[in-house]
Amino acid sequence: MAIVNNTGQNFTLYYNVLNYFKTISANHPQIRFSTQGDVFSVDEREFPAYPLSNILITDATFTDKSTIYTCQLTVADKVKVLANRSIGDTNAQTIPFYDVDDVVDIHANTLAILNDLTSYTQYSQQAFEISGEMDCTPFRDQFDNGLAGWVCTFQLLVHNDRPRCIYELNP
Repeated sequence: MAIVNNTGQNFTLYYNVLNYFKTISANHPQIRFSTQGDVFSVDEREFPAYPLSNILITDATFTDKSTIYTCQLTVADKVKVLANRSIGDTNAQTIPFYDVDDVVDIHANTLAILNDLTSYTQYSQQAFEISGEMDCTPFRDQFDNGLAGWVCTFQLLVHNDRPRCIYELNP
């Protein structure tokens, strides 16, 4: 039997996995917009507020007792040019880790958000198990609209007993 949450939602369903990640992303205090689908479609739109999250399921595998989804969870923010913070006539930057934009801050914040979302999924949801390692890859200038952030790829195991005789398919 598939595991359901306290609202009766069956998490083995593709739609419900997408909706779950969109919901927890939308409820995160730092996320301003949540999408699903091909991450490159994010490049085609300008969003009203950032940072944003995107969930993409790249494949699924059925086993005897589970469905395993390969998920890519992306958190990105709009790169902003920093004001000149130099001192005097030396023109030296005074703030460590900065260049002319806020990419270091974006990488730090978006990685922390990914940690929050995956930790919540791993430890607070009975219906899901993140199996194996989660690979996180930073990006910058991957998109034309000036986004930077991280992509986290992981295997999401969803319990699914896969009953054998649901429908009479050969009457």
